[in-house]
Order: sequence, then C-alpha cells, then structure tokens
Amino acid sequence: MSAPWLRQFDVEDSSGEAIRVREWGDPAGPPVIFHHGTPSSSAAVPGGWNAPAELGIRVLALDRPGYGGSPRQPGRRVVDAARWSALIADECGIETFAVMGTSGGGPHAAAAAALLPQRVTRLCIDVGIGPVPCDGFDPQAGMLPETAAEISAAIQGESTLRAFIESLGSAEAALDGWIDVLPPSDREVLARADVRMEEALEAEDWISAGLNGWIDDDLALFREPWGFHPRDISQPTLLVYGGADVLVPNTHGRAYREAIPNATLEIIPAAGHWLRDHESKALAWAVRERILR
Repeated sequence: MSAPWLRQFDVEDSSGEAIRVREWGDPAGPPVIFHHGTPSSSAAVPGGWNAPAELGIRVLALDRPGYGGSPRQPGRRVVDAARWSALIADECGIETFAVMGTSGGGPHAAAAAALLPQRVTRLCIDVGIGPVPCDGFDPQAGMLPETAAEISAAIQGESTLRAFIESLGSAEAALDGWIDVLPPSDREVLARADVRMEEALEAEDWISAGLNGWIDDDLALFREPWGFHPRDISQPTLLVYGGADVLVPNTHGRAYREAIPNATLEIIPAAGHWLRDHESKALAWAVRERILR
C-alpha cells in the first residue's frame, strides 16, 4: 500500500528531542495540528484518511514520544504538547493554527491552546480524557472497570502500570475483550473495511515502538501534574462526546465545559467512542473562520 499521507518528516528542539510528523490533506489549506489517542499514532486522522483533502484542510499529525517514529522522552508531561505543536508550526512556517485532540490526545491539544494563546485559534476536543486538574472531577466514574483499573495502575506508578498493560496482551486484545460491551454505533464503525485498515496501520505504528508511548501517556494524564489548567484556555472550544461512550463518558466533556470559558459541548445521542461520522464536522469547525476569510 502506498503511503496515504502527503509527507513524513521529523522536527527537533534545541536539546535534540525529535517528533515525527505526518502531513495530510491540502498543503495550501488552513492548518490543524492533531494529537492522536492512546495508544495510537500519526496514522490516525479525524474523519479518516480522506477527510482532510475533501475538506481542503492541512492536518499535521504527530507521534507523541514513545509512539511510531518519535523516540521516548521519559517523564514527559501533558504540557509538553505545547512545545511540540510550536516546533511543528515553526518548521512548516505556520504562524497561527487550530488544534484538535482525540481521547488521550484531547488534554495534549488543550495544553497547546492554553500555552500558545497568540498562535492557537481554535480548540476541538473529541472524546478527550477530562480535566484531571479540576477538583471534584473523577475520570474513572462511569468507565468500564478495565479502563478504571488502568487509571488506578497509572496513579500507582510506572512499574504497576507496565505490569497491568503487559497483562492485557495488546490493545487489540483489550478491544476484543471490550467489543461486546461497546454500544452498537462503535461496533458498526469498527466493522467498516476502511476503519479496520486505518486502525491496523495505527496499531502497527505503536506496537513496533513498544509499550512506552502508552505507558507514558497514562502517567502524564493521571499521575503527573498537567502543567496548566483548562480555565486558562481562551479560544473558542468545541467539545464532542458520545452519549453512549463507555471508554470516555461524556461526563469528561461536561467537566471541560465547566472549566473552559468559551466551550461548547455537543453530546451525540447513542454514539460511542468512535465518532467517525462526526469528526469531519468537528475538523471543519476548527478552521471555519480561516475558510470564511
């Protein structure tokens, strides 16, 4: 299979830490920097591989350290995503851009918005892990017991978390175990041939790099301080969640709405965690003002 992305390249900061990036869609279109889920890779694109080109949008998707082509950065934090986003934009000669994040990538996109207020124009969080820094919010409430157990393991530290994730066998094995409790909308999306192909490439990417990306994501999300508070986000923000999601319940979106001043929450009834048919609309929203200009 030929590469479905436009190009692949690496960016480095002054310390030599490298981030792998894949570019999708229209190179002349308004830019969106995309932060993938957990575990996943820059092979993930909101709405699917064809969506950016169909919408005329330039999507720059990165591998977080420990995934795909990005070497591990032990001890990385959610707030580091702002630096990665700025590096990518600088490398591409982009002054302002939107950010979008899915699931475990949602907080990372939020970090870029909070720390780069003069550069990030809009923020979209798609079924993103909720704002752990917010008092009174319990990210484990309403989750599958297996997912709640993963968070508990992360809170206890790397050795406990690594043992827990190794016990799952693989993300694919974990998904096989969950499939019967996922809502019908998730099962329908995951049965599509194009989705299976895209999910397979994402899995190939992160599995080839080992478990460190997944482990470091969980530690950054649930054990380490995020390094910012969602109330610091001033940009227009769209929060998109499924009404039937059992992996990241829409209570996570409600917590963000309470914390982010300019946030709009859209809950899609009967939808689960795989919002394939709604992500293209969210991606278009992220750059709507740029398109209108």
